[in-house]
Formats: sequence, structure tokens, C-alpha cells
Amino acid sequence: MAKRILETKRLTLEELDETRFEPLAQLLANPRVHKYFPKVLSREESLEFLQQVQERQLRDGVSFWAVLRTPDRAFLGICGLLRQVVDNRDELEVGYRISDEYWGNGYGTEAAAGCMQYAFTKLKAPSVISLILPENLPSQRVAEKNGLHVEKEAFVHGNVHRVYRKYGNTTV
Repeated sequence: MAKRILETKRLTLEELDETRFEPLAQLLANPRVHKYFPKVLSREESLEFLQQVQERQLRDGVSFWAVLRTPDRAFLGICGLLRQVVDNRDELEVGYRISDEYWGNGYGTEAAAGCMQYAFTKLKAPSVISLILPENLPSQRVAEKNGLHVEKEAFVHGNVHRVYRKYGNTTV
């Protein structure tokens, strides 16, 4: 059984392992979910993605995690914390992808809020960022609902992203 990372009111986030490959591959192949990503992923690319997630978890202690609805353990998507370098500065990013069949229920917002709380309380992170393309309005709304604010724009992963940030200490 996968290691539980955190729980929110309705969700459980667990490490991603091979038992979640099928729903993960479906998520990564979904064109609606990946509208703001370079492309959807094939099964082979999804397997590589899972391996990279597992390597990040081992190396960094954080990565994408499976988002499960607690009562029925339905796989809703992925959310997690990723180590990033933005403008030569080490950052901790909250990232999320929820299957379109579950959109509109606040699951992405709730999962991201749980990850940020984990970053601030367990990891003692001073702040958390989210890298969002300027045209990705749904992800911007999730970030804003969770109290992140646009700090700047930065060229990351081949594109200009808005860098949203939230500080763990609200007096900063």
C-alpha cells in the first residue's frame, strides 16, 4: 500500500506507485486536463513520468502525489510539491492536475491547500510558489483561492509563467 502523505477534509494524498498507473496514464492522456501543457502523454511517456515522480520523491522527499477521495478512494488526479529553480532561486512549487470529470468540486483547491499546509508545517518552507501560464485562468483561480498572489513573470521550462507566491508567515 502506498504511503499516505496527508489528509484534508475530503481527500487523502498518497505517494504515487505502480498501482495507480492506469488512472494516472488516463489523466496524462486527457486533452482537456492538458490544455495548458505542451502535449498529452502516451502510455510509455506516462510510465516515464511515474518513474520521474518516484525518483523525485526519493531524492527530494516531495513530488506529485495521488489525490484520492477519502470515502471511496477514487483517483481524482495528482497534486504535490516540486522543487524548482526560478531565476536562479530554489523554490518549492505546488502543482496539480485533476481529472476533468471531477472539476467544479473544489478538489484541486483543497488538494493544493493541503500541500501548502504540509510545506509550511512539516517542511518549514518560508513560501510556496505556483508556476502558471498567463492563459491558464482555471489554475490562476485555484492559486488565488488559496491566497497566492502574482509576484512576477519568469521564463521556466521554455515558457513565460506567472509566478504566484504565498508566504508561510503572513507577516512577511
